Amino acid sequence: MLTVGVLAITLSGCLGPIERPVADFTWCPNGYQGNLDYQFTSTSIAAQETWIESMVWEFDDGTPPSTTWDAWHRFEDEGCYHVTLTVTDSRGVPGTVTQVVDVFPAVEVFPNWQLTLGWPIRVTGIIANRADVRLDAVVVKAKFYDTYGVRISDGTVTIDDMAPGEKVAYTIEPPEYSARIFHATVEIDSFVADCGNPWVVPFADDET
Repeated sequence: MLTVGVLAITLSGCLGPIERPVADFTWCPNGYQGNLDYQFTSTSIAAQETWIESMVWEFDDGTPPSTTWDAWHRFEDEGCYHVTLTVTDSRGVPGTVTQVVDVFPAVEVFPNWQLTLGWPIRVTGIIANRADVRLDAVVVKAKFYDTYGVRISDGTVTIDDMAPGEKVAYTIEPPEYSARIFHATVEIDSFVADCGNPWVVPFADDET
């Protein structure tokens, strides 16, 4: 009995506590093709003499997990989400962190925009940067319709370098004049934020 007890103590002392990798991440709005797109960047740290081999992101919105090193994710609705990152190191030892991410549109289109008919037809209004980071580029899209609701054409304008909280006026004209144009809608087509690691640039998609 004494021998077994000493052996157990010796094994416990030799092994010691397992040092887990420290999972951590930052996030930033980055609207490739949506105003609720977010970029997640891992800042996880591996234990000494090990390395991170895999990552699993869970976004708390019912979508499948992502296993990319850094993740881009589109949320369907505003709200607070408990985003979880689990990293596994070269020994197979995991580390996990969960953070609350407040998801909201980074760019606001003020609802009092105006459509001017005649020549030239144009939409004028104001957008605002609601994010806490600078927006490198924002693409604003206006869709033009006739009296029957048939979509005739789209117009876009790109606004560069918006500081946090900044408001900017915009003007959008259809690519070609049409006397059939009767009303319009305005939306954010895409944007790129200064996240420190921007992956994509915005573009105007005439098919959506």
